Amino acid sequence: MTAPDEAERELALRTVDLKKAYVSLAGPVKALDGVDLEVSAGEFVAVMGPSGCGKSTLLHLLGGLDRPSSGEVWLNGSRIDTLGESGRAMLRRRAVGFVFQSYNLVPSLTVAANVELPGVLARRPRRQVACRRAELLERLGLATKSGRGVTELSGGEAQRVALARALVNDPALLLADEPTGNLDSRASDEVVALLKQFHAGGQAIVLVTHDPKVASAAQRVLSMRDGRLVDEARLDRGQRARPQEVAGLVQLGSGA
Repeated sequence: MTAPDEAERELALRTVDLKKAYVSLAGPVKALDGVDLEVSAGEFVAVMGPSGCGKSTLLHLLGGLDRPSSGEVWLNGSRIDTLGESGRAMLRRRAVGFVFQSYNLVPSLTVAANVELPGVLARRPRRQVACRRAELLERLGLATKSGRGVTELSGGEAQRVALARALVNDPALLLADEPTGNLDSRASDEVVALLKQFHAGGQAIVLVTHDPKVASAAQRVLSMRDGRLVDEARLDRGQRARPQEVAGLVQLGSGA
């Protein structure tokens, strides 16, 4: 494999003609149909579109949870779609953080143990992982909850724990799949504010959402339809776009 050039290293993520098809009783189903995407280091990108358009499939391929049918995925200048399952698992532990709509916390573990789990799996020094966990929980307002069981938490608290877990290994890329989908408006606003704070600190984020208000926190919003990226808007013009403007982008992408 050739060494990446300087421009490649400045990208957190790049995909080339990314395609994914599944086999069904009715025949092949195209989930992704030729996605070309670049995300700069430290950039915050939101992907919007209707249910079933391929948003979550795209996120899974970006993070190595699945392999594409064809095309390329590059993370920090290294191609990852050619990795086997063990290689992708190592990648997920060390370089990618995931936040899901349903939190995906381990109910039998405490808050602290849930946050530390990716660091333990990546075999990082325990003291280093514990220090990072304590720092994140303090920053997220959860320091007093570290010894609690996750089943004792509210939805907003559980999602903040999931965010801490995703960031404990200082990943190059944070992937968030409908992270506010199960939250009320107040908790949703808190999670979005936290994502913006970590982005301000240099974290690259790709967020999938159906909510224009959530998407308006990003620097760039991509509209997705039928497995393709069909439009985009850049929102980093000195002030964030209003949710109504983001919703207008999605309508434009639908061809309406």
